[in-house]
Amino acid sequence: MKVASIFLLTALVLMSLSGNSGANILGREAKCTNGVNGCPRIYNPVCGTDGVTYSNECLLCVENKERQTPVLIQKSGPC
Repeated sequence: MKVASIFLLTALVLMSLSGNSGANILGREAKCTNGVNGCPRIYNPVCGTDGVTYSNECLLCVENKERQTPVLIQKSGPC
């Protein structure tokens, strides 16, 4: 019993330190700053919650405004 409780406590500590405990499972909102000027041509891919890789955060914002659907950023980098 003592071994099991130590194991569970250790697992709980490791999960909380890993940052992947499910707190950010939905994603984060894209920062939309270039409304009038358009988007830069910098390739900095982000993976949307719709499973699509966008070339950068600005292009995700443009798609959100055109479709009027809130696609969030699931992770930085391609899907």
